[in-house]
Amino acid sequence: MATQQNMAPSIAEFDDWDETKETEALAEVAKQIKVRHIIKDNEYWALAPGGTVYKLPLYLSIADFEALSGAPTDTDSLDQVKRILTVFAGDEQAKQLEREPMQVAFNLIQDYGETLAKSQGVELGKSPTSAESSTPMTE
Repeated sequence: MATQQNMAPSIAEFDDWDETKETEALAEVAKQIKVRHIIKDNEYWALAPGGTVYKLPLYLSIADFEALSGAPTDTDSLDQVKRILTVFAGDEQAKQLEREPMQVAFNLIQDYGETLAKSQGVELGKSPTSAESSTPMTE
């Protein structure tokens, strides 16, 4: 595969740069780092832009959930996802994630977290299988 050789931008390109061009350029970057997912056999499957597929559980232990949701930084979240990947899908998956662009890894973490939240019914307030309220009924 031939490598593309980029020429340095001209002074005119810097002078012509504006918010519209910035927005368009960032939209193109976002397309290139988008992580897509499917849910199959009660598992989260993510497709990274480079074609790597990652498998993560939708059913987490309380310890794993607390580690993910309690991570104070994005780096800590990434470490927890790599740990879960290692346990659930093998060491090679975690090592592959380390080779992804940072934005791809963080997009995977965000998408996975949103999917976990949806699976727990967080968006709707509670899961359809949640226990009923223990408020006493009045007659």
